[in-house]
Amino acid sequence: MSKFQELLTMSRYQPEPVKLLMLFTKANVESASNDVNKGFIEPVMCVDKLPNELSDYEALCKEADVINPDWDLVFLTSINADVDSSIIDKSMKSMVSDVQTGKNTSMYVVLDRQDNLVELVGS
Repeated sequence: MSKFQELLTMSRYQPEPVKLLMLFTKANVESASNDVNKGFIEPVMCVDKLPNELSDYEALCKEADVINPDWDLVFLTSINADVDSSIIDKSMKSMVSDVQTGKNTSMYVVLDRQDNLVELVGS
């Protein structure tokens, strides 16, 4: 089972309905002389979806590519599905800020285009 499919399955069985918040990003990587990659992550687009609106990771990637194919990583988290849209907007803005500043990124599941978990290491 893919990492995304595991997350999707878990989200469907939560005691309270949840929405998945997804922030698609572009990794701007520079190779350093010591074989350590450095760079920054730039937010590209975000979306919130109910788990039943998603079938699998491949379909999500295809849908994202129609809107903007220039992304490398997706940050995912969940929120109570019954919250007001202003709370969802605020949560999305927090995600964008977290990614831009590199703070609190451990709160998110991060996947690459191949559905591999990505671990971010700050400097």
